[in-house]
Amino acid sequence: MPIVAVSGPHGSGKSTISKGLANLLGYTYVSAGNMFRKMADQSHLSIKEFSKVAEIDEEIDKQIDERTVNLANDKDNLIVDAQLAGWLLNDMGALSVFITAPLETRIKRMAQRDDKQLEYTRSETIIREKSEKLRYQKLYNIDITDLSVYDLIVNSEKFDASNCIQIIITAFKKLYKGE
Repeated sequence: MPIVAVSGPHGSGKSTISKGLANLLGYTYVSAGNMFRKMADQSHLSIKEFSKVAEIDEEIDKQIDERTVNLANDKDNLIVDAQLAGWLLNDMGALSVFITAPLETRIKRMAQRDDKQLEYTRSETIIREKSEKLRYQKLYNIDITDLSVYDLIVNSEKFDASNCIQIIITAFKKLYKGE
């Protein structure tokens, strides 16, 4: 039941890389971030506003994380894109990958992708990441800055998406196929 758990901060490229992996491998792509955004949209709130709500209502994170774990338990051949993917799926034998990039690089990527001002994106990202760090510490006693659960850490500023995908595929083949 090969699973690749892809984590990393917002704007690091984890979704682009995860989708590319899923496409290349013919796997199902699951995104906790998409679940969070959908819930924010359904609540008619921005990501920044919904992050504040999630600080108060623990059920939001629990619901997303439970759904992510259930999907991983129920499906084979899965690419999971989630802030806590490495932590949540660590005991399932997943290849755990952390995608990283410097904050300013990430902010520029997100501002361009979302067609938003740099300062708004910076503020939204800093608030969201601070909120997530506090929520995950409180809810699960997870320090998301502790990267020891990851099998592979890739800097997407140094390697473009296709290079990152090839690096992960090499690790995937070694882990699951013995190549």
